[in-house]
Amino acid sequence: MRLAALKLALVASAAAVAFPSWAQSVASPAPQADSANAGDIVVTARRREERLQDVSVSISAFSSEALERSTVQTVSDVKTIAPGFTFSSEGGKDNVALTLRGIGQLPLGEVTPGVVIYLNDTPLPSVGSNVPTYDIGSIQVLKGPQGTLFGRNTLGGAVVIGSQKPSYAFEGYVEGTYGRFDYRELEGAVNIPIIEDKVAFRAAGQIRRQDPRTIAFDGGPGFDNIHQDAYRFSLLVEPFEGLKSTTIYEYFKGDELAGGLYLLRENFPFAALGLGVVEPQVQAALQAQKANRRGSFDGGINGGAAYRKTRAITNDTSFSFGDLTLRNIFGYRKNYSYQLINTGGLPQLQIPTGLPSPAPSAVPFTLFTASSVLDRQYLTNETQLLGDFGSFNFIVGAFFNNDKSDGPSGSQFTAFSVGGVPAPAVTAHVRNKNWAVYGQIGYEFTDKLKLNLGARYSWDKVSACGGTIGTTYVDESTCLSTAALNLADGVGTVSNKGEEPSWTIGLDYKATPDWLLYIVSRRGYRGVNVNTPLFETPFTTGGTNPACVATGGVCADLRPFQKTGEETITDVEIGSKYDYHVGSARGRLNLAAYYSKYKNALQFLNTQTTVPNGTPDSPTNGSLAANVADLRIWGVELEASISPVRSLTVGFNAAYTNVKVESLTVPAGLPSTIVLGEGQINKYSPSFSGTASVSWTLPIRPADGDVVVNADLFMTDDFGGQNGEKLPGYQLANARLDWRGIGGTGLDLGIYVKNLFNEKYVSASSVLLPSFPTSSVYAGDPRTWGVTAKYTF
Repeated sequence: MRLAALKLALVASAAAVAFPSWAQSVASPAPQADSANAGDIVVTARRREERLQDVSVSISAFSSEALERSTVQTVSDVKTIAPGFTFSSEGGKDNVALTLRGIGQLPLGEVTPGVVIYLNDTPLPSVGSNVPTYDIGSIQVLKGPQGTLFGRNTLGGAVVIGSQKPSYAFEGYVEGTYGRFDYRELEGAVNIPIIEDKVAFRAAGQIRRQDPRTIAFDGGPGFDNIHQDAYRFSLLVEPFEGLKSTTIYEYFKGDELAGGLYLLRENFPFAALGLGVVEPQVQAALQAQKANRRGSFDGGINGGAAYRKTRAITNDTSFSFGDLTLRNIFGYRKNYSYQLINTGGLPQLQIPTGLPSPAPSAVPFTLFTASSVLDRQYLTNETQLLGDFGSFNFIVGAFFNNDKSDGPSGSQFTAFSVGGVPAPAVTAHVRNKNWAVYGQIGYEFTDKLKLNLGARYSWDKVSACGGTIGTTYVDESTCLSTAALNLADGVGTVSNKGEEPSWTIGLDYKATPDWLLYIVSRRGYRGVNVNTPLFETPFTTGGTNPACVATGGVCADLRPFQKTGEETITDVEIGSKYDYHVGSARGRLNLAAYYSKYKNALQFLNTQTTVPNGTPDSPTNGSLAANVADLRIWGVELEASISPVRSLTVGFNAAYTNVKVESLTVPAGLPSTIVLGEGQINKYSPSFSGTASVSWTLPIRPADGDVVVNADLFMTDDFGGQNGEKLPGYQLANARLDWRGIGGTGLDLGIYVKNLFNEKYVSASSVLLPSFPTSSVYAGDPRTWGVTAKYTF
């Protein structure tokens, strides 16, 4: 069925029976018919526990049961059950790019995310935030600017993840899964009360393995395997009434092959580069790729690399006295990442020499391979004072972030290399410091009408040192000492700072106990940053050199892009949250509509074809971020569900997003290879995405256990992409059958299928530039299946 027809059919069905996506957000697929509040999920969107339907924020919230029903294995899987939210790993498995409400993330390392992931109330960096979802209590997707209640500023929204916390009961579970491509997963948790009502401990862990899903056409181990280990220790201490402290230590390690790249097309013949001799090899590669979507070219990287290691410790301590609570949230995180990918998507080409033996008959030619090393530490601390006095509540807080390099770091982009000579390693070290004070009040004029008013002021400071120093990456102290020599060698330092206010103002109106209406306006922003390294050689400052082939021997001047400024977004949102009952049937209908002005939006400028290979001050990651666009974004979001009987819930989520470029400002004098036109501005979100779902507990109970069928169909229009080109939309069906509580015990058995109809789709872009000879993308996962066994005690 064509996507447009499918959308019309689903929207018509939704209008006919009035059902949104409550099926995914309630704690149980079979709510109690005799309780108006049964099935509610508790959220912490306003930093205190509240019913989802009482919070005047557009939220998609998922309990641990909902995550299990949809076989959510990592945060990236949430995109199929939270329409409007996209998650991709452009530039490598560890480069996480999130999108909400048309706000995206450039794959450029340490740029502050436009959508921030919080794990146990501490913000995560963009690199390393695709955390596994074992022993998770809930995931909440908050839409729109968040800043007057949270530590980090956000433009598009926040994803709030909470792990299961210790409790005063001895309990736990163990679960094993086996699936396609020899997928093996073992996870479990145990909760141990140490001192009754005083001290409790919880340990959880997970091991995941899977063979490569993508073969290598030209030899090598293949791509897209899974090899991950993770564990978490949590300690709860409540020594006396009012004081509560939870300390969590986490460990994650992924030692995997790179993601395989699909060779999408050739943009122009290699003869334009003076390399017409390799054209037959390129055409042969294109034919091999078209014949097999589940293969990629190794290009001599031996499977590449996606090595990630994370260690983190957080502490959440609160003390309640009377109507006040003082809370402190501390987080320390250390990330190490090494990635190597064959970005060009081609095999290593061969250029004939035409020389007689014993000279080599050909020399290798590398189109584009990319590698990076990131070794960083992140420290955050947030202190809050909360008060609740009946009709008046408030929160005030202060936030501090300090992240910096913790070892040699940088990137190596080898492009258009004759002889297979790698590009020099470009060291890059970035320090970010952020301070903020914020507060928000809620005041009830009557039992129906409430005012929400919040403000924030933030200060940001960023400094960086980078460039080519020797033949490998160096630590920060070596970089700084080299930069202090003040040589025009591409090694230098650059810094930037800024400050900006944010605010929230809104009204809630409780028309009935089951119907909330609200209107809110917010201002969010993303702070200043820098592009590294310091642009100071003729290759990046407009000098003349024959090596600048793409620009006719006159090199580009990149100095106008050395620093980036603040981005701001101001929105207005109106919403309705409604629970209804018709006889024994129960349903939910949530609607939100918003209008946003996005000023000074960052865009992605690729410099690979502009700056010669081997330039000592070549831009880190081969790209720049630039404030060039003003956008207007508006959209509508729907979440609906209906349970005609206790055993059946049908749901539908949908998001419509409309993005328009209102103005475009690019510094004059830039070469055509990096100048953007309006059609090249990225519009990250799809215009439409939606998920239809069903959960049905069958009327049979074999061995006194429940048999539950869950299925969902995710659909999206064209999305994401690069340089204004979007990736094609697709439909993805998932299904699961569970047999729970077998024989009255804690034993559950299940079977699942993801991508049921083996849809051939693209999940993320790699290079989509008309100025680059080839375009490559990441192919979406094929059909996978698995069987699970879980025992809860």
